[in-house]
Amino acid sequence: MGKSNDKWLKRQQKLHVSDIAESFISVTDVKHYIYCPRLIYFDHVLHATPVFGSQQEEGKESHEEQVSKELRRKDAVYYSSEFAGAQKLLFTPLSSDALGLQGNVDLIIHTARGEFIPVEYKNMNSDNGRVCMDHKYQLVAYALLIEESFGTIVKSGIVNYLPERRILQFEITPTMKTHVKRVIGHIKRIIQTETLPPIRVASYKCQGGCGHKQTCQP
Repeated sequence: MGKSNDKWLKRQQKLHVSDIAESFISVTDVKHYIYCPRLIYFDHVLHATPVFGSQQEEGKESHEEQVSKELRRKDAVYYSSEFAGAQKLLFTPLSSDALGLQGNVDLIIHTARGEFIPVEYKNMNSDNGRVCMDHKYQLVAYALLIEESFGTIVKSGIVNYLPERRILQFEITPTMKTHVKRVIGHIKRIIQTETLPPIRVASYKCQGGCGHKQTCQP
């Protein structure tokens, strides 16, 4: 996209950032930033409404409904023998004044060993058997919130890709947590300065699934 298109985007701005009462950003914002930073600009500066295709709209159901269906399967991660005796907290809202971050994690598993593990359910496929990068850092953001809320150290996260029935667990490292803290700063800077960031997704991969194709590429 050239400079002329960047100028066109900025002219579509509906509200000045000073009129937006947003002291917190969401974990979804972190996920969006990792996928493509422009989503932050569209959501928080332009306040653009995403437009999805008819197939996407017809196939949508609430996230809670998707998770509820999964929990009825006896081989779901929720019933794993590995987590026998664990406390399981569904749809837990969390926030941090220090980070200016909030979110609602699908599931927190508090194991009998005292470990806290955030779990996210996705109604899409994995990245060829790996956790998608934006989903990975979404879980890292939840890990930061869990650590502050429960006074613990989160060392791993789980993403359950429902269509594949694929459950992927990965390590959450201190380096990943530091990266998310930097991302939070970048997100706030985009909102405060109304800066249009570059497109992160390669053009050949960008199919407009974010719902902002008409705004980003008029």
